[in-house]
Amino acid sequence: MKKLKVKKNIKKLFIIFIIVSLFFSVVIYSSIKIYKQKEYEKTYEYKLTTIGYTEEETKIILDKFENTELEFILNNDKNNYYLSLLKEKYFIYDKFYDYLNYLKDNSEKPLTSIVEFVNTNTDKEYYSETYQTDISKKELMLVNKYYYLDSSYEPDELIIIPTSHAWGEYGSQKVNKVTYDAFLNLWNASHEQGYYLMVSSSYRTHKKQEAVYKDYQDSRGTEYADSIAARPGFSEHQTGYTIDMFEMGYTQKTFHTSESYNWLINNAHKYGFILRYPEDKEDITGYSFESWHYRYVGVEAATYIYENKITFDEYYAYFVK
Repeated sequence: MKKLKVKKNIKKLFIIFIIVSLFFSVVIYSSIKIYKQKEYEKTYEYKLTTIGYTEEETKIILDKFENTELEFILNNDKNNYYLSLLKEKYFIYDKFYDYLNYLKDNSEKPLTSIVEFVNTNTDKEYYSETYQTDISKKELMLVNKYYYLDSSYEPDELIIIPTSHAWGEYGSQKVNKVTYDAFLNLWNASHEQGYYLMVSSSYRTHKKQEAVYKDYQDSRGTEYADSIAARPGFSEHQTGYTIDMFEMGYTQKTFHTSESYNWLINNAHKYGFILRYPEDKEDITGYSFESWHYRYVGVEAATYIYENKITFDEYYAYFVK
């Protein structure tokens, strides 16, 4: 009897132990759950969902932004412009506030254009903010109406383009060696197709560009000069990576009607060249369409620019700068 009673007491204590353990387990679990919930409510993920962003939208925002921008977004109502900007192919994180500022006065423009203009500085007046270009980037250096070369800059290892491939006196047309070698490869390939390309302009010194620009300015005014020529220091021709070329039998004005122009459009990138000032991109490049103006940027960059139908200005902003 005594043993049986002991067994019953042990069983009773065990049951009590189980009940107490379960109770504390529930309490601990609930406490942990409440703690985790409170901690979660402190996160940006939770805060974004409370103002209307979906789980997918929240993930996109968190992937792109750091705390400063997240606080900015949380201080405003849900804004689909933020999400649309983030989804733009060439969105640049550091330019987020610039996009928003430009958007205020240009709400009629598509977001793709907003991103293009801000990325390439064309949200600002030409020559209003200028920067000395980084020549260490070599064939990927940018020279346009915002990036300039020092007046003393001269390319290394200039090579004379022979008169069989260029107009003018011998020695008047030069480019740097990497551009010269690429041009010869391009010229030979085009010649095999029956075309005869000739260089009309190549490297220009700062002083020569000054004279070119002044001629246009004196004859038709600054506005016209800026639309067709670069100001001294802001010309790609000073880099040594630029060639103006068109087929024998055509002029610059008629070259775009030639078969050789179509060949260049579809093949120049294979040799590292791009059409620098294409049609319908005047707002980005700052120049009217020039069917003859080609810039050496290397095969990788040229191929990307060709396949994605963007300008070098856009490529530089997103991939180089």
